[in-house]
Amino acid sequence: MPLYVTVYETICQWLKEGKYKPGDKLPGENILAEQFQVSRGTLRQAMLLLQEDGLVGNHQGKGNIVLSNQDLQSNGLEKVGNPIMDFCVQPIDRVVTAIGFQPATRKHQEVLKLRPSSIVAVIDITYFHQDAPVGFAMVYMPYEFLDKGEVDLEDTDSVYEFYAKLLSPGGLYSDTKLRIVHTRERLANILNIPEGDPLLILEEELYTEYDTPVLSKKCIWEQFSMRSACGEKVNKLPSRGIYGSKT
Repeated sequence: MPLYVTVYETICQWLKEGKYKPGDKLPGENILAEQFQVSRGTLRQAMLLLQEDGLVGNHQGKGNIVLSNQDLQSNGLEKVGNPIMDFCVQPIDRVVTAIGFQPATRKHQEVLKLRPSSIVAVIDITYFHQDAPVGFAMVYMPYEFLDKGEVDLEDTDSVYEFYAKLLSPGGLYSDTKLRIVHTRERLANILNIPEGDPLLILEEELYTEYDTPVLSKKCIWEQFSMRSACGEKVNKLPSRGIYGSKT
């Protein structure tokens, strides 16, 4: 298992055990790198994962702060669909898919009910409108599930088609959470937007009718169209500066 994943999982465990509480500042990079006996680059990779999960926010001049991770919405949603396709303001006319593989992290083992020795497929999907990136999805799927589906893993179009088919009406249900974050470098580069801009992140796990996890994913986009609780149509997130977490 890569060193940065080990660091990530250890810090996750610290947060779960309450060693650091919301609002607490984590030790500095030099201290943590020395404690874990890793390079600062490795430590930063772990911190990026923590930030993507909404567990830690990096505040300029303050360092890495533990977030409350309160969800904007934590209800389970029964209807399965493709949120970026459904809610993006601009119509999607092209997708680009990339796939890689990694050992199951502790979080993957917990969410997807996997053995420690399991392999997880990491599927990155970028959604475009007229050659401009408008949405991005990170999908984590057990390798065994893809293998049973006889998916040609060398053909990214086949991988996307298999994923899209899972989202069509059928026997799956989902557990969904929404949160708003500030854009960090990686997503800023993918979506071609300034760092610090607010993004909507939808985190979702899909299950069969027998409660077997099929996949875990994060859907990310800046401009969306849906009805708020007050019935108002929301098209773009407010300007930066009012949200605490980053990704």
